[in-house]
Amino acid sequence: MPYLYDKVILAITCLFLYLACFPSAYSPAHVIIFVILASISTYSDNQRIKLALFLLALGLCQYWPPSLLLIPVIYYEIIYGLYSGLIVFLLIPLITNFQDYTMKGLAFLLLLFTLATFLKHKTQKYCLMKADYNEQRDTSKELALLQEERNQSLLENQDYEVTMATLNERNRISKEIHDNVGHILSRALLQIGALLLITKDDTQKEGLSALKTSLSQGMDSIRLSIHNMYDESIDLYASIETLLKDFTFCAVDFDYDIRNNPDIKLKYAFIAIIKESLSNIIKHSSATKVQLSLREHPAIYQLIISDNGQIEEDKRHRFKAYEKSPNYYDGMGLQNITDRVKGFQGNMNVTVENGFKIFISIPKQ
Repeated sequence: MPYLYDKVILAITCLFLYLACFPSAYSPAHVIIFVILASISTYSDNQRIKLALFLLALGLCQYWPPSLLLIPVIYYEIIYGLYSGLIVFLLIPLITNFQDYTMKGLAFLLLLFTLATFLKHKTQKYCLMKADYNEQRDTSKELALLQEERNQSLLENQDYEVTMATLNERNRISKEIHDNVGHILSRALLQIGALLLITKDDTQKEGLSALKTSLSQGMDSIRLSIHNMYDESIDLYASIETLLKDFTFCAVDFDYDIRNNPDIKLKYAFIAIIKESLSNIIKHSSATKVQLSLREHPAIYQLIISDNGQIEEDKRHRFKAYEKSPNYYDGMGLQNITDRVKGFQGNMNVTVENGFKIFISIPKQ
């Protein structure tokens, strides 16, 4: 847009000085021709076309000397360009038709070419500065976004570490309660049972029986609390994230949507299946991307593990055989995964059409 403003200013100035210098030689046809040449040169990005238009305009000036006052509009397009050295051709019509120009006309020519050079230099410098400003602004935004991502990553890692530390501490406390308080209560129950056997007084027996009942209820409550604490201390999402952080073979797209806390045995089964699958990918796959999805539905848990690796023909036949008869498979840990899934009355399907894919569904207990 700044270049267009310059061309408009330059065109108006050229036409005004042309009319002031050669009022009697004015020809609308020549003015229209130069306007057309200048318009084509403005909207063309090809430097060769600009040069051709400039040389054509010089040819017109050779046969119609007054039009030299209109050529700065086209001269503007090639100055500071690829063919700027060829502007010396301006001397040809100027020298050959020198007798047709007055001192006023030559002064106007010098003024117009100076104005065209100044406008092009100013606008080009402005555009370069604007481009540099935009580049610095974009770089600054990229750095800000990168810093924001790093800060977010640090916060996520911090939250992850705090969660893991909390779960580990909860696990430690539950074990200490089980080892210390649980053993003490168990010993107390045994001692009360022994006292009940040797005590003959009915009143004392009744009191000891009531105490034993209270201790038994307390023991059951502690066992339930320890069991709940231990179940909650195994964070399924955090455990899978740990496996994925250690998996550097290729990129992993992880999708997790578990709202309720699964049974501790099922948690361990999911972790073991995912670990076995990732190990198989490292050993037997040429994958560049793995997709891991663990979702909870109203009646089932769904685990899908797939990769985009190429499968050798002999292994493809073995997988096809597994699809038809999944009761037994020799190799790659699939039998181990199958046994785990069957232990929860689940279903497992394997496909090898577009890479390797395991689809597991386990009903909620």
